[in-house]
Amino acid sequence: MSAQAHEPLLGWPGNTVLAGSTLALALVVYGALRFPASVANGGVTSFLIAVGGLAAYGTAALWARALSPDTQMALRVGGVTGVVLGAVAVINHAIELWTSLSPAVGAVLGAGMWGLMFLGFGIACSVTLSQERPFVVGLLSSASCAMVMAIVLIVFALSVGFAFMPHMQSVLSAPYAASGMTQPSAFVARHLISTASSHLFIAPAIAVFVGILSAAAFYLLAPLKRGFAIAVACIALLLLIGGAAAIKHASSLARSRRPPFIDFGLGSLAVALVSAHPLILALQGQSGKRRSGV
Repeated sequence: MSAQAHEPLLGWPGNTVLAGSTLALALVVYGALRFPASVANGGVTSFLIAVGGLAAYGTAALWARALSPDTQMALRVGGVTGVVLGAVAVINHAIELWTSLSPAVGAVLGAGMWGLMFLGFGIACSVTLSQERPFVVGLLSSASCAMVMAIVLIVFALSVGFAFMPHMQSVLSAPYAASGMTQPSAFVARHLISTASSHLFIAPAIAVFVGILSAAAFYLLAPLKRGFAIAVACIALLLLIGGAAAIKHASSLARSRRPPFIDFGLGSLAVALVSAHPLILALQGQSGKRRSGV
């Protein structure tokens, strides 16, 4: 089958990564040229990491066009899920920038975003495996989900950051004061580029880890009989509630006392949410079956 025949299968999720990485690269270069102090005194490292990461994203999007139809369809599952996560991440970022949140509300929103990522990355892998595709393809689907989400958020964050520079200077006034830099606009540009560079690599790494957990949950839980699946689902629900409560409680503590509660909370959310789709399959008795229209 020709590359032209493969392309429609990948569709707009793959094109989102290609177009997004190109636009984000232009924004990163703009930031470095418009605010040259942002890449001075060590700032060039984040700039080069961002450029390299965005080039890798664009290359991956082009490489995906040459994959087999089955693999492209798996990437499409991840890509569509990633677009949804990206849209939620954009809303969450906008709320953080333009509203004043109490620590408790901020903790809930932060935990909710992490929970959605765990759920989305896990679903991308589990749905792919339920379509009788290999384990590695399931991980690729999770990674695709993360890449689409990350590029959507990065393009939005860079665009808003440069377009509303005075507001960003106000938002980042405290870290700027401690930075030792003398140009607030350059500090904002460096912060935006540095954050973008970290998101480019951290999101896919987390997605692959969550994909491994999701695959383990799929192979262990999807074959369960309905009665056992209900019992495990109850345990997963308790973990979900306990994890959310631990993160909310952490917001009321001093920073030095938060890590154990945050670690337990995120771990509980991850285990509970990556188990969601395999448990649904078990409850429906559809383990191992290829399902149309997923």
